[in-house]
Amino acid sequence: MSPVASCVEPETVAAISLPNTAHPLRKGPEKRVEHIEGFFDLGPRDVHPLHKPAMPSQGKIQESVNRPVIVTPNPMVKQQAFNGSADPAHELPINGDPMTINTSLFEGKLEVHLKGLPSSQKRVFDGKKRFFQIMCQGRFKRPVDADGLCMGQEFVKAGNVPPWVSEMVLTAAAKVFSNSTQVDIYAKLPYFMNPVLAACQLVNVSQPGQEPELPEATEDMRLFSPELADKFGQPLSPDKRRRWCDIPKHLAGKQFSPTHVYTFHIWQHLIDFSSYKLS
Repeated sequence: MSPVASCVEPETVAAISLPNTAHPLRKGPEKRVEHIEGFFDLGPRDVHPLHKPAMPSQGKIQESVNRPVIVTPNPMVKQQAFNGSADPAHELPINGDPMTINTSLFEGKLEVHLKGLPSSQKRVFDGKKRFFQIMCQGRFKRPVDADGLCMGQEFVKAGNVPPWVSEMVLTAAAKVFSNSTQVDIYAKLPYFMNPVLAACQLVNVSQPGQEPELPEATEDMRLFSPELADKFGQPLSPDKRRRWCDIPKHLAGKQFSPTHVYTFHIWQHLIDFSSYKLS
């Protein structure tokens, strides 16, 4: 999943979506400068024109039950609908029941939970080190390469340093994070990505009709690969699965199948969206 956030005085607005596409690793030393329009023209607090269709008014923020956060679809992602709506300004329900999601790639249901809001649910956050959690379950509409479905960060605005410095820092960070991190600071939309299976905190693969309840899912990827079972035939732990999937050759040639139901849980403990502060 690709969270995109922009700071709008005096409130914070977050736009979150399940991307339609993944990002291929850049090959070779080629340097390209073909960034999206406005990449170098915007200040730190400016909202990119591509994000403005999702930007709510101050009045809408004040009226939201989730104030000071509103979650909307990412308007840069096409062919997606949440609860049947394709409107990028549509406020998505959070901290409650699942919403439906339908894209050109995937169909299912999605729950988004944020800590620190009046609507936050204790069952999601009590005793757990996290500020944000997404739970998603459904089926892919076609086979998808396992090493091609990625999550991470995309950058629509230039940083405060030259591109070569950004590349050096992000490449160094990639080596620390994992073996499978994909970085391209010269792409049209620069990115820092990891394969979902090497980064996601929990993944469950089930036969249709045997999928778990969304919040109750446990790690189990044995239907994806027999190598993700231990010597007793039980599922590997999430940490062991991430380490196994972080080795590029293990995912090469493998695919998400349309015949299975996939459940993903993703969370992070670094950014508190209710205050927009780093932990």
